[in-house]
Amino acid sequence: MKAATIAVRIVDFLKQHPPYAYLEEKDLLALAQNGRVRLHEGGEIVFTKGQPRDRYILVIQQGKVRIVDERPEGDRLIDLRGEGDMLGLQGVIHDEPYRATAKTESDTIVYALDREQFIAVMERSPKAKRYLAAYFTLNPAYDGRDPAVTLDSQGGGLGLTTLRKGGLGEVAEPQRIAREALVTVPFHEPLREVARRLHKKMVQCVLVVDAAGRPLGKITDGDLRDRVFDGSLRLDAQAGEMMFTDLVAAPSADSTGTLLIKLTRSGKRFIVITEDGTLSTRAVGIVAERSMFLQYGRFPTVIGEAISEATDVEALRALRDRMETLILEFLENREALPWMMEMTGVLNRKMVQRIIELERAAMEREGWVHPGLQHSWLMMGSGGRDELLIRSAVYDALIYEDPPPGDEDAAELAARYFRSLASRVGESIRQCGFGESEQGVLAQMPGWCLPLSAMKARFQSLIESPLDNLVYDSRDAFDFRPVVYGCPLARELRHFIESTISQYPAFIGHMAGDSLLNQPPRTIFRGYVVDERGIEREELEIKSHALLPLVDAARVLAMEGGRLYPTNTRERLLEVAARLRPDQPEIASLLEEAAAAFLVAYFARVSRGLIAGTDGAVIRPAYLDSETRTQLKTAFRTILEVLEMLAARYGRALRS
Repeated sequence: MKAATIAVRIVDFLKQHPPYAYLEEKDLLALAQNGRVRLHEGGEIVFTKGQPRDRYILVIQQGKVRIVDERPEGDRLIDLRGEGDMLGLQGVIHDEPYRATAKTESDTIVYALDREQFIAVMERSPKAKRYLAAYFTLNPAYDGRDPAVTLDSQGGGLGLTTLRKGGLGEVAEPQRIAREALVTVPFHEPLREVARRLHKKMVQCVLVVDAAGRPLGKITDGDLRDRVFDGSLRLDAQAGEMMFTDLVAAPSADSTGTLLIKLTRSGKRFIVITEDGTLSTRAVGIVAERSMFLQYGRFPTVIGEAISEATDVEALRALRDRMETLILEFLENREALPWMMEMTGVLNRKMVQRIIELERAAMEREGWVHPGLQHSWLMMGSGGRDELLIRSAVYDALIYEDPPPGDEDAAELAARYFRSLASRVGESIRQCGFGESEQGVLAQMPGWCLPLSAMKARFQSLIESPLDNLVYDSRDAFDFRPVVYGCPLARELRHFIESTISQYPAFIGHMAGDSLLNQPPRTIFRGYVVDERGIEREELEIKSHALLPLVDAARVLAMEGGRLYPTNTRERLLEVAARLRPDQPEIASLLEEAAAAFLVAYFARVSRGLIAGTDGAVIRPAYLDSETRTQLKTAFRTILEVLEMLAARYGRALRS
C-alpha cells in the first residue's frame, strides 16, 4: 500500500511537467511503480563527469541542482535545474558516462525512473518525442551528437504553418493545379481559336509555345476583352501578334510558399512551370494568382499589390501594420520562419520602392531635375538579411552611377538630388514605424549616400584599416540587398567587396574577434536568465546575446568562403555547413544546429515583440511557453559552442 501511494504521488507530480504531461496515465503509473525516491543534502554530488551510469533517469521533485563542467581553472556553469527538470539525459541511449557534474545547491528530492522503460514510453508519444528532441538538438537532421530521441516529422506536430488549406511546404497539390490549368496554343493560332479555348477550358490564360512546347508568351481573357472594347482585335490575327512576353518561370519542385513569394516579388498574376524552371525548356504547368487565392488564401500577394498602389506614406504604414498582424497570426512555430522572413523581405522592399517612387514624384512636382543617373537603394542589416519581420532599426545606403569624369557641376547636382531623396525616403521609412541605426548607417548621412566609386572606396577603407575605422559599428553594411532585384550597381559593389576581402585576409580575423564580444547566457531557470557567474535576471537581451553572435559568426564564415551572398543568417550557416561537410563534418553539423538555434531565438524575439508592441530586443523568458524556454536553453549551448569554434578557428580569445 505504501509503495502504491508513493507511485500515485510520483504520477501526480510528473503529469504537471513536460514531457511526462504528454504521456498516458497508465504509462506514467508504470514508470512510477518502478521508480525510486532519492534524497540529497545541499552541496552533495549527484553524479560526476565521466562516472558510469546506473539504470535510472533522474527528475527533480524539489530543490536546485547546478550542472557544471569541471575544469582545472574552475567549474564552468552549464545549467541550473529545478522542480520538474531532468538530470543525466544526454548520452543515455548509448550508455555513455555522464557528460557533466551535477551538484545540489539545496536539499533536493529526486525521483529515479527506469531509463529503458522511460525511453519506451516516450517513443509512444509524438509530443514527448518532440519535447525531448528540443532538449538534445534543435535540428532534426543534425546527427553530430547523440540525440536520445529524434523528431517525428510525421506525427510530432512540427508541420509548417498553413495558409487556409494546404501547407507552405506542400508541392504536390499546387503543382497538380498548375498542370491541370495549362492550356497551350502555337504561335500561329488564330485569336478566334484562342478565345474559344479560353471559354471551353474555363481558364484565365493560355500559353503560347513553340514547336518544342517552350513558352513564348501568354494571352489572358482580360487581354482579349480589352482588345474587343478598344476595337483593335482582329479575330483572324495570330496569337503571337498579341501575346505578352513578360513571363516568369519556376520549376516543378516549387512549393506553395515559394510560388507565393515569386508571385509577390514579380508582381505578375501568372507563373509558368517548366521542366527546369527556365523559359528554355518545355512548359508543364501554369500557376494563376487567382487559383492560389482560392486554394491557400490571399495573405501575401494582395498586400504586395496594395503596397504598389499606395498613394501616401500613411497608407503604407497601415499596410505594414497589417503585415505584422498577419505575421503574428501565421507565425505558429519556428518552422514557418524561413518562408515568413523571405516573404516579408519581399514586401519590405516593395514598400521602400513605393516610398522612393512617391518621393521622386514629389521632388519632380517641386521642380527638382533628376540627374539621369542610375541609382540603387540598399537595405542593410536585418533588412538586408530578410530578418526584419518586426519594426526594429533599419540600416540603409544609396549608391548611384558615377557622373561623367571632370564634370563637377553634374557631380554636385547628383549629390544634392540623391541626398535630398535619401533624406525624404529615410523620413518616410521612420513614419512607417521603423527605428534608425544608432551607428549612423543611413542613406541620409553623407557617408552612406555616394556614387559607386566613392562607396567602393569607403568599403575598401573599412577592410584595409578595420580598427581605425571602427568596422564593428559598420558591420551590418556588409549585409545588403538592393530594393530592386538584380540591380547591376549593387552586384558590382558586392563583387568589389568580396575581391577586396580576399586581398586582406587579416580583415576576416579581425571581424572574427569582434564577433566574440556578445555571448549567450548559460540557461533559463524558473523564468530567470542565468549568466556564466550564476547571476539571475528577469530580462533576456535576446538580440544582443542570442541573435547577434550567430549573425556575426555567419558573416565571418561567409567572408571566409569568399561570398557575401546569401545574406540571411540561417541560409549563410547552412551554405557554409554544406561547404565544410566533406572535410570538417563536425563543424558542419554544429553550423546546422546553429541555423536551427537562430530560428528559435528569432521566433522568441518576434513573437514576444509583436505581442508586446516592441522591437523584441529584450524579452522576459517567464512569458514564454515551456517548450520555447527548453529550446532557448539548447540554443544557448549551441551559440556558445559556435563562438568557441570561431575563437579556435581564428586564434582569438573567448573571454570567460
